[in-house]
Amino acid sequence: MKKNIVYALIFLWGLSINAQTKIYVSPKGNDNGSGEIKSPLRTIQSAIEKSRKMQGAVVIELLEGNYHVNKTIEVNREDLTIKSYNRQKVSVSGDMVIPVNKAIKIKDKQILSRIDKALVDKIYEIDFGKMGISIERIHAVGFGRASKEGWSELVVNGEPLKMSRWPNDSMEPIGKVLVSGNEKDKETGNLPVFKFDTDRPKRWEKADEVWLSGYFGYGYADDMIPVKKINYQDSTFHMADFTNYQFNSGKPFLQWFAVNLLEEIDTPGEYAIDAKAQKIYFMPKGEIKELRLLTLKAPLFAIENCKNVLVKGLTIENSRGIGVYIENAHNAVVDSCTIRNLGSAGVSMGKGNIPNDNKKLHNMANAGAQISREIGGMAGALYANPVLNRQAGTNNGVSNSYIYDTGAGGVILSGGDRLTLERGNSFVENCQIHDFNRIEKSYRPAVWIDGVGNRVTRCDIFNAPSMAIIFHGNEQVIEYCKITNVCTEIDDQGAIYYGRDPSERGNIIRYNYFKEISPRHSVMATYHDDLACDGKVYGNIYYKAGSKPVMIGGGKDNHYYNNIFINSPYAIHLDNRGNNWGKFMTVKGAIVDQRLNLVNYTQPPYSTAYPELVNYWKEGAEMSLRNVFNGNLFVNIKNVIHGESSMGEFYNNWDTPNDPGFVDINDPLKGFKEDAEVFKKIKDFPKLPFDKIGCTLKKK
Repeated sequence: MKKNIVYALIFLWGLSINAQTKIYVSPKGNDNGSGEIKSPLRTIQSAIEKSRKMQGAVVIELLEGNYHVNKTIEVNREDLTIKSYNRQKVSVSGDMVIPVNKAIKIKDKQILSRIDKALVDKIYEIDFGKMGISIERIHAVGFGRASKEGWSELVVNGEPLKMSRWPNDSMEPIGKVLVSGNEKDKETGNLPVFKFDTDRPKRWEKADEVWLSGYFGYGYADDMIPVKKINYQDSTFHMADFTNYQFNSGKPFLQWFAVNLLEEIDTPGEYAIDAKAQKIYFMPKGEIKELRLLTLKAPLFAIENCKNVLVKGLTIENSRGIGVYIENAHNAVVDSCTIRNLGSAGVSMGKGNIPNDNKKLHNMANAGAQISREIGGMAGALYANPVLNRQAGTNNGVSNSYIYDTGAGGVILSGGDRLTLERGNSFVENCQIHDFNRIEKSYRPAVWIDGVGNRVTRCDIFNAPSMAIIFHGNEQVIEYCKITNVCTEIDDQGAIYYGRDPSERGNIIRYNYFKEISPRHSVMATYHDDLACDGKVYGNIYYKAGSKPVMIGGGKDNHYYNNIFINSPYAIHLDNRGNNWGKFMTVKGAIVDQRLNLVNYTQPPYSTAYPELVNYWKEGAEMSLRNVFNGNLFVNIKNVIHGESSMGEFYNNWDTPNDPGFVDINDPLKGFKEDAEVFKKIKDFPKLPFDKIGCTLKKK
């Protein structure tokens, strides 16, 4: 009898231990509770703290509801899962709920005089000053500037508002430039001045602030800066700040548009911030059912100095900063989450940088020290020091998730060490990433990759003014992705882009579908810029994929095979820029020399991993060599080659104006017929894995 009692006690003790591997949390709970399902805790952070006292793996189960946080949830315990309980709807947000009755019709006659009479009854105001809530004004954003958290934005009925602008869906050309704001002007403080050719600015005479956004100097560099004054007599804008380069005019992509004006709220879903009055004006889309103000500047989650962490099944939303930050972690995965309505990036792996001088723009020597939980001048820091280890960790990833309506990119993917070629093995897999540039545009892609040995697989990326993927480093893989309607505004950029470092080798771009990328400016699908080398590009479909789907700018050892090009003005651009206008990069002591020396390119591991690199200088750094194109299909391409055909080696390709045997030529992903002509015309042309391309998630 006693033995049976002992066994029963051991069994019950085992059940108790097992029960305690789970901690339950509810917005209606109490942090003094036991953490059992009948007595859940209230906050996620308290559950994490409780888990530290427990042995083995712990699962934190979040019951349905909204978890509003005012500081970062710090995850630094190993073997931890934070998930939705039974797939219930769980939202973790850095916002503040604003009572709907605080949105009122405008009564101030001076304010009403600035609005089109037909729209007076459609525009609301919220006076945050009266509520004792401080709201942040907009700030300059653009190419070369440090990435910051977003300003105070309003989410109405679950959707973030968009800043008012004129014109609504186009831009105005920059007129004659009177003061360019060049380097000499910057030294003397002589601010830019340029002419405009429209009467629209007369509507803005009563506005306290006018901001202009657009492409002021180059088509790849957007900027947004304030106007000091408008001279209506000579139709000139006098700017209050400098842009990164200088103002230019005369090219179709050099354009501007005005933003954040009460006078230009004319479309449902638009808003303008009046920071001086501490008010936000907006035009809702229909009835206002819910209002949330984005408040938290720091990341919602920070996973740091730990391993084996899973965040699953949550909606991470409504915050001014990063959604999930990961540093020095191993096997930290964000899975089956919706990440949206953020002022910064959705997920960021690795440290950022604080610029030494915030007034200096596009100065890569200004990168400053590394910093946790921020992005800042990270892009400039990597440009200045391409072997910088951002201390992200290894085997971290984002999978099966939706990322959209973010302010400054989707995922910053980092891992591995460029000096040792140690792999990071981190990933973004089976995700939908779209509309990810609400605030910052240039060089804020859906996925940014740096380090060694990371991958992006089966992602759908769409709707962006600029690039889909930027990568740096070695042995990165981009595969099975569907990339559509990106690079919609810019010039001289690519959907996938890298360059200006011949030591970045072993990268693979395979089995991707590039569709409907605008040929309006000089836009590419895959862009090997400024002497980029050793890209293996195969099995991709380029369907109406820009003005020049492929750009190889003077590099070596790039290999294109078994790709399909359909309906473009050109297919491939080749040039020898290292021997002409780009020779400044290849002289001794210049950027190419610096970057090769950083990785000790004549010594292992680089000399053994990339033997062609050892003779880089002997065979001519300026020479474009061994760029091979074989087994490619060109369908209805006006001119296969743009530039210098002698810079490439071409064989076993087929160029045809006719259908080569598609099941449906308007939908290439349906593949080829069994007896397609392509299999006869191109020797050993493979059956490509069309069915594996793209994300398996349903569109939201």
